[in-house]
Amino acid sequence: MQQYFRITGTGGYLPHQVITAAELDARLGLEPGWTLRHTGVATRHQRAPGETATDMARHAALAAIAAAGLTLRDIDAIVDASTCQQQPIPSNAALLHEALGPEVRGAAALDVHATCLSFVVALATANGWFASGLYRHVLIVSSETPLDGVNWFDPASACLMGEGAAAAVLTRVSAPVGECNYGYETFGEHAHVCEVAGGGHRLPAFAFNAENAARYRFFMDGPKLHKIASRHLPPLVARILAEARVDLAALHVIPHQASGPAVELLARRLGIAREQLHVGLAEHGNLVAAGIPYALHTARGQIPAGSRVLMVGTAAGYSQAAFVFTL
Repeated sequence: MQQYFRITGTGGYLPHQVITAAELDARLGLEPGWTLRHTGVATRHQRAPGETATDMARHAALAAIAAAGLTLRDIDAIVDASTCQQQPIPSNAALLHEALGPEVRGAAALDVHATCLSFVVALATANGWFASGLYRHVLIVSSETPLDGVNWFDPASACLMGEGAAAAVLTRVSAPVGECNYGYETFGEHAHVCEVAGGGHRLPAFAFNAENAARYRFFMDGPKLHKIASRHLPPLVARILAEARVDLAALHVIPHQASGPAVELLARRLGIAREQLHVGLAEHGNLVAAGIPYALHTARGQIPAGSRVLMVGTAAGYSQAAFVFTL
């Protein structure tokens, strides 16, 4: 498909409170060095009391809009591309719309929810809007608060997580900048390998009790997910690269940063050189859906304009995506 957007501004926000791997080892009674060794995460950030996902999203959004040289009045649509929900209804995007104030009155606001791949899916969705001429400027924001939902009895997953937000402003171009290539696949037979079972209508919040508390917390079978990704992700990436008619070595790669071992596995299975990867997992942990746009934000100064970028990763579902586009 043709690419009808440019990323004209990005922004990021990490809460001020920092939690080190050593602090988690002590808090959870783990052997010193366990967290860093098993997760690859040295530090992560946690919200201050009373700070919300919307607060973080607003910080990132305003930074991205300023970087794009625009004002709030220029934004036609606001897309929240997060996993964590501040409340069931209304959407995260509507709450951010409220927080941004009257200058965005009338702008469309909606959520795109594809767990860890939400930003990638939102990027492809916005490209479709631009192709139709529907909007000129779209703001995409991912803001994640996973530390409220981790299971501290499962440090292998809990110690991965960090909190933060990232945003990007996309601007429609009058003529396509070239081709972009996108693939998204879901294998529903693995839907429960990574999940939070409780909190929806199937297992509502009011049914919570001490016996079923773990079902309201994040669950992930990491080793099984690694095996599934090893089997399914390489063929998808190979197909997208073939469609793009580009060699992997020519791309800047921004992966979903689930864990240190997961990034290492991805690089090894796909043959990605270390210097191609843009990864900040050790400094901020797994930011869920905000991980890819936050890496984009921090990498923009290192990636020359006009370079081709591959965003790639996996998500609960089990889903996987690869997107090649021009920065």
